[in-house]
Formats: sequence, C-alpha cells, structure tokens
Amino acid sequence: MNIVVGTMFIPAVTLFRVNMSTNIPTPISQWLYPIENVPSQMRLKENDFDTYEPKLGMSVSINPRATHALVGIQWLNTVLLFNYTTVALTLVALKNDGQETIGFGKNVAWLDDVTNSFAILANKYSITYYWMSSQIYIYDSLLTNNSKPVSIIPNVEQPLFYYFSSVLINIISTSTNLLLYHNDGGVFIIYSAPKGYYASTIISDFPLNIPISSHVPCAPGTYKNVTGIVRCSLCPAGTKSDGTNATLTGCADCSTDAFCPAGSVTDSISNDMLDNIIQVVAYPKSPDISGLDDILFFTLFSIGSTPRCIVLSPIFWTLIITAVLLLITAITIVIKYCVNDSKANKIRRTYTTVFKRVDLIREGDMWAGGLATFAALVLCISCCVFSAKFYASYPIETAEPSTYTCDTSVRNAQFSTSLQSSSIPASKEIQKVIDALNDQAVNLNIAFINTISNCTSSASQLVFLSNGNSMPITLDLSCSTSNYIVSYSALLPFREITVQFDILSVNAFGGLRIGLSAPGKKKSSTITLQDLNFSYAYYQTGRVLGHDIYSTLTLTKVINSTSPLASSDNEILSGIWTGSFKMNYNSSFTLDTDYLTTTVDSTQTRLTLVINEAPYYVLNEQSPIARLPEIVYHDFLFITTIIGMFVLIFVIVEVMILPCCSLLIHKCKRKSSDKYEDDNISHKSTASQHTSASVIKQQTYF
Repeated sequence: MNIVVGTMFIPAVTLFRVNMSTNIPTPISQWLYPIENVPSQMRLKENDFDTYEPKLGMSVSINPRATHALVGIQWLNTVLLFNYTTVALTLVALKNDGQETIGFGKNVAWLDDVTNSFAILANKYSITYYWMSSQIYIYDSLLTNNSKPVSIIPNVEQPLFYYFSSVLINIISTSTNLLLYHNDGGVFIIYSAPKGYYASTIISDFPLNIPISSHVPCAPGTYKNVTGIVRCSLCPAGTKSDGTNATLTGCADCSTDAFCPAGSVTDSISNDMLDNIIQVVAYPKSPDISGLDDILFFTLFSIGSTPRCIVLSPIFWTLIITAVLLLITAITIVIKYCVNDSKANKIRRTYTTVFKRVDLIREGDMWAGGLATFAALVLCISCCVFSAKFYASYPIETAEPSTYTCDTSVRNAQFSTSLQSSSIPASKEIQKVIDALNDQAVNLNIAFINTISNCTSSASQLVFLSNGNSMPITLDLSCSTSNYIVSYSALLPFREITVQFDILSVNAFGGLRIGLSAPGKKKSSTITLQDLNFSYAYYQTGRVLGHDIYSTLTLTKVINSTSPLASSDNEILSGIWTGSFKMNYNSSFTLDTDYLTTTVDSTQTRLTLVINEAPYYVLNEQSPIARLPEIVYHDFLFITTIIGMFVLIFVIVEVMILPCCSLLIHKCKRKSSDKYEDDNISHKSTASQHTSASVIKQQTYF
C-alpha cells in the first residue's frame, strides 16, 4: 500500500496478524520505502490520489514454507524480498530494473517453495502509463540486488500463443505451473516440464478451450536438468548434445581438438577447419644485396656456420684443393732435395712439366703456377655454375628453392610494392587487368558452423539493400549441408553491395564463415585472372552467434607485374581480389546466459554484410636483378679478377716473400760458416799450444 509521509506518498509494506475468530487484522511491523531512493520525477503528491491510478498498484506473493514474501512496486520498477516472522518484517533484497519506463514488478509469483524460484511480470509502460511491452522474468534462486533471469517469456522457444494478446496484466502460480492473463480476459497455462523437456507454448489446438503448453524435448545443443517452466539451456563450451536421447539431462564432453563452443551439437568439427583461407600474402622484400658483383663475392667467398653451408661454400673447396696442392708441392721438394732415386726424380720432372703446361698464373713459367691454376679453376667453375642457376631463379612463382647455395632465399629478383590511386589513369596493360577484375563473376559464400539447422528445416532469404530498401536477388541461392555445417552460396549482382541474409531458425550457431569465390581465366598470353577463393571464420569460445550480425568486407585489387627476363619478351600481368573483414564481436556474439533471455522477436538470424571497394589498388612489381648479357659480362670480369688475384699473390711472393726468405737463409748460412771457421781456428791454436808444451816438458826432463 501507499501511505502519506508529509505531503508525499511512498510505498509501505505492513505485516498483519489476523484474528481467526473475528477476522480483524492487527498490524505487527511496517517497512517504508526510503524517500531518498524515490526519483524526483516519480514522487507522488497528495493530489495524485484523487482518482484511481492503475500504475500505483502493488503485488504480493508469499512463500509460507520459507517465510518469504515478494512485493512488486511497478511505478518504481522495484521488487522487494522480505523475510517475516510472527513479530517482525525484515527486508532481504531490493531489485530495481533501472529503466526510464515503469512496469517492472507489476506482478510477482513464487513458482517453487523449495527451490525459491519465482516469476516477475515486467511490463513496460511510459510515464503516462501507455503500454509498450510485456515480459515474464524467471529466476531460479532467491532474489538479490544482482539477480539475473535464467529465462524470459516470451522467447524463441516459448512465444505467446498465436491468438493471445501481447498485453499481459497478471500472472498466478499454482505449484510449479504458471497462469498468464491478458487484457482481453484470456488465459494461458504453462505447465511445468520434466528434465530433458521444456514447456512449449506453440500448440495447434486446445480441446478444453484453454490453451495449455506441451512438453517438447530439448533441441540439439541444449539441455535441461531441472523441472520447471524455464526453457532449455545451451550446452557449455567444451560439451555437446546431438538431441538423439531426450532422457539425457546433461551434455557430453567434446574431444580436446574439436570446435565446441556453447550450444554445440557435435565434436566432429576440428579446430583446423576454422582456419582462414588467405590467398594473398605480402610481397617479398627486395634483398639487401642487389648488386650482382656483391652477390657473387658473398656467395663464393663466405663459409657458413652449418655443415650444409660449409659443404656448399666454393671457398671451402678451394681451400681443400689448395691444401692438396701444398701437399703435392711438399712431396715434390722432398723428392728433389732428399731422395736420390732416378725413378722418383723422373716422376717429379714429369709432374712439374705437366703443371707448367697448365700454368695460367705465370704463363707456363712455374710449375707452382700450374698448381695454383687448379685452385683458381674451382672458383671460376663455381662462379659459372652459380650464375647459371641464379639466372634461372626468376620469376619467384616458378623458381625452386635455391638449394645450390647456403641462403635458399636467394633469387634473381627484386621487388617493389606501391598503392596506386584508382582515380589516376593506369597504363594500357594495367587497365586491362582492372577491367577483367571488374567483370569477374563473384560468388558470396556463407556457412553456419556447428548447428543442427539444415537446408530443409530452416527457411532463408538473401536480399540486397539499395538506398535502405530491400530488393530480392533473382539469382538462385544454393544450399548444402555437411558435418553440421550449413552452407549457402549466391552470385553477387554487383561488386559494391549491402547484402542482408535471413535464416529462420531458433537453433544456435557456433560460428560463421564468410568468403568470396570466382573462377580464374587467362585473358591473353600476358594477362591472367587468378582463381578467387578466400574466407574468414568468426567464432568465440564460450559465446554463440547472435541474432543480429553486422560485418563489413573491403575489397582491394592486387595486380602483379613481372618484367621479362629477356628484353624482347612481354611483361606478364596477373590480378586477384583480396578482402579485409571487420566485425563487432561484442554485438555479433552473445554469452550463453544472454542467449537464453533472447526475446521472441529473434526467431531468425540476420547477417548484414556491407561490401565495398578500396579507392586504390596494390601494384606488385617484380624484375630480375641481372639478365643474361649482364651475368655473362660480370662472370667474365669476376673470372679475370680471380686469375689476377692469384697473379698478384705470386708477384707478392716473388718480389717480397722469396727475396726475404733467401736473405734470411743466406744470413743463416753465413753465420753458420763463420762460426765453423772460428771453431777451426780455435781448435788449431789449442793444438799448437799443446804441442809446444810437450816439447818443453821433454827438454826439461832430459
């Protein structure tokens, strides 16, 4: 009831004791709504009660087993939970809907005295009490300040009966059942459903002239493990329910590598099937070393750190050959100066003659030059072999990995990528590729993943929007179902278009894949239109696809230009579309708890896709680092440089090293000879003195 406090009316809840013999109530305890919690625009003055106002009505429902009472105050959008005894009334919780309208708490009703589940009739009225909507909130536990409904009636599984007025004025509970009253005087009874079933309000007839709900098994992807009027719950993420066994009251665990979001019906879809299909990758970066001379130098004169790089290094084999030649040189010197054998010296003279004949370093003057020629030949042959393979490694589309060198990414190609404005006229050849891309017939592909819906059970419609108006697409919409994935495809009439796709189904969808496809075509010997087939998968673990999805797709032309390897050939051009998707995940996906409270207006899933084209195109250009004449010329210069390098080494050895060695050897020999002579003189002097002493001794003795 409402009482006057000063000049203001505020809600009050009073506990009475009734004398059963006299039927006279006696107030025991009273609770007053805090004045400070009443919004200023909702405060009522004394003259507001001159006439009856329906919006000021309050509702009460008592749970005698738990000694709890629910009180609804619709004009304050508030429901109160009280605990009462024979002597006191205590406020337990206060729930305010917090909306700008009124009507929350128009009626309250306990559904189960044991589980403390209850229902709240949450109408929406304007401040002037003009009806806007009616909903019934179902709660499965005692009311708290943060309580959220586990189900809202009407919803996608429990819409209002087709003839039933949408203006609900009262709800009454009988045990676990609920009676609905609408403003035309009609009644609908929602019977409590057992575990594994929900109370369906979709009925075809009612023989007792009173519409009564029926028990329907939970749909695949949902479960219900309680008895009551609530709808079935979505299977949690990581679990599934295919709906084949209605007696099951829970969901089975999915395999670890399966895609199992909330509401899953199968675990046969692996996470790998959700990978995005991307056809266009970033164009390679041009090598840091793009000069042919530098490439030859670093390839021929570098030794890597891995065994493979060491084996493929030309300088490594040059050093091996040099070591073998030094060994042969040492053997030749030993035979010449240390072996006194005519046969061995004959063999030595034959070898030195042969080495002199192949001497390119000193023009046949030195047999050691012939030995060095073999080391130079290793580098020269390696240079020619590398150049031939390097020349053939163009373009990158047809080139094999560079297994002939340490760096397998070495290619005879340099790259550049640029953005070209579509407003600037392109070259004649580039314009042909642009026209071919604009004329390409493109299919829109949409797939709903992990759902029980199929082509026959769910009606669908694809329209495109022009200036905000829907215009049906006359082209056929094809549909296919495989492994709990329902796929749709349609030919787009325009490139830039806003597509609206509606699928009439109450079943949950775990994910969504959107993509474009089109066959390629060879327009001429130099222009190729590549096959188009890219797609993007949308999904979120723990969330399901919402009923209103909005996504944008920006298309960009990508044109590849490949310069010819031979100057007389023509430039090769190819083109393909690439797409960039954007989606607001927060609005397009919903939590499983929010999905349960989805209203009846969402019996369909709507996808709005805006396709537009970027005002520029990507131009990738590829050209060879060196063509054949340039490679031949640089190889010739490199070979002459190698030979000149060995000549320089021999000149340095002849002019500087050998004279120094000869001088050192001569000095060493001279010092040795002088020491030998000094030793002889000293020895002779000592002997002479010894002889003279003997003669003196003999003379003295005689």
